[in-house]
Amino acid sequence: MHHRFSSFLFFLLSIMPVFVIQAKTVSQDELDLYWFTSKPFIYENVDGKLEGIEPEMFRAFQVFLKNEKNIDVKLNWVKATSFSNILETIRESDNPNAVGVSALSITDNRKQYADFPIPYLPDITVLISSDGTPIVRSYEEMNEMMSVMSAVTIKDTKYESLLLNLREQLGASFKIKYIESESNVLDGVSESNNSFGFIDLPVYLMQVESGSEVTRQNFFTVKGQGYSYLMPKDSEWKNHFDEFLSTNEYQQQVSDIISSYLGEELYRFIDEIYSGEELGTSILTKEKEMQLALIKNANLQLEQEASMKRILIIGIGVVSVFLFAIGFLFYKNQKTTTLLVGQKDQIEDQQEDIRQKNEQLMNRNAQLVALNEEKNNLVRILAHDIRSPLSQIIMVTDIVNQKTTGSLSESETKLLNQVTASAERINKMVTKILDIDGLEGNRIKVLQERVDIRIIMRDVAQRYRPIAAKKNIDLAVEFCEEHNMIRTDHLLLLLVLENLVSNAVKFSDPDSTVELRVDCSYDSVLFKVCDEGPGFSEEDKKKVFNRFQKLSARPTGGEVSTGLGLSIVKKYVQDLGGKVWVESEEGKGSTFFVKLTA
Repeated sequence: MHHRFSSFLFFLLSIMPVFVIQAKTVSQDELDLYWFTSKPFIYENVDGKLEGIEPEMFRAFQVFLKNEKNIDVKLNWVKATSFSNILETIRESDNPNAVGVSALSITDNRKQYADFPIPYLPDITVLISSDGTPIVRSYEEMNEMMSVMSAVTIKDTKYESLLLNLREQLGASFKIKYIESESNVLDGVSESNNSFGFIDLPVYLMQVESGSEVTRQNFFTVKGQGYSYLMPKDSEWKNHFDEFLSTNEYQQQVSDIISSYLGEELYRFIDEIYSGEELGTSILTKEKEMQLALIKNANLQLEQEASMKRILIIGIGVVSVFLFAIGFLFYKNQKTTTLLVGQKDQIEDQQEDIRQKNEQLMNRNAQLVALNEEKNNLVRILAHDIRSPLSQIIMVTDIVNQKTTGSLSESETKLLNQVTASAERINKMVTKILDIDGLEGNRIKVLQERVDIRIIMRDVAQRYRPIAAKKNIDLAVEFCEEHNMIRTDHLLLLLVLENLVSNAVKFSDPDSTVELRVDCSYDSVLFKVCDEGPGFSEEDKKKVFNRFQKLSARPTGGEVSTGLGLSIVKKYVQDLGGKVWVESEEGKGSTFFVKLTA
């Protein structure tokens, strides 16, 4: 009897957990989600149903709560009147279940009255301006541009805060035009002249991908704390959402949701660059990739249209042969005259259609050429603008190195040398990009500007004196007394003189002299770059201006030579309408002459 009782008791104890699990109840709750339209994060489709990244995330959050927390939560979507209305509702509401959505950025100001779960997407904001606006490179240029432009923004958003901070930082007095909350700042800037404003990087890149025509100011890119949801202070939902975003299974769901709206490549790009330092460079590279993709797609479309054109021509040929056969068979029958006239009209219509399509193809090709030229200009402008600060960095580090010899520790000296080496390496890379890009095809546009010869020669001398000083080379400059102004392309002339002086220093022995002189007259200017290097043999002089041509002479300080410098000089001088030649004797140095029309 006792044995049976023990067995029964053991059986009850073994099945009790099953009853406990079965008896576990699911709690009910509600969330009031205050939102406003912000594509692609949240918006209504044509049927009035909410779509976007955030509605799908909250549906996944519902599943997480039910599966992991035994909470069956109902989502009440409440459309606010504006973005500021969302912030005001959360700030003043006593409802612990209130949540503000619509791509809200985490800011220190908002943290004072609300909590944010961990961000679900990096927050990067860029400054855009109307199409055709020049790209600024300094605060002074930005201030000058803003003085004749107006800003576009939405009230009580981070865009407005960034504009106000920018105006205070620059001491600018630009006007701010406020648009409706449901409007898009990008549309406001692109649809009006002389406008600028801040927008989210994902929105901007999606517009670039679709061919939007605005200018991004690379000088102003702001990294925020991330996109998240606004919740009342000490809300228990924050902890649930943090756990939801930290769980591997649901992390992957969130990534898939964001990728489905932004595109997997774009989402991965934003996520990767957020932790990097060179935001502007990374975004510029991405823009170029997108522009190249647009060009590739346009070329593919042109090929398809060309194929259709060939098919159409063949069809017209077949029809023409068929009509000719009919005409021959019914030549003697006068009743076919009306039919032949009609067929003739049809052929003329088809020819007119072909003519119009040819015109369309030519116009599209011109647009592609212009777009490609704009891309090349961007590369050249960026590369050229980087060179001057790099040269200054190299000069300053050399001066510091010379003046602090013996006073720095080994690690400090090593760091200083690393800065110098890195700057020189980048300078060489930029020079190579700029020079090779200019030589590919005839893409250089020569400008006619008033150029002060003295200023440009001082600039060249200032850039290369620190390099010459390393080899104890004296870089002398001799100006003309009058006729110091010419009309030419400032940048091309600067590159010509830089290449000649750089070569002279590179191939000259230590303790020698390099001279940069100019002879001026009323109708021409003759530049001379003289060195005391090894000179050129007769064989070398025949190929001195050829591309990728390395001659018998070698740099005296271990410098690297690509064989491009003098070919670039010849190309640029020809573009300027001038002549370049060299006079040299082997072992007695060389003198390079550049003659330009004044």
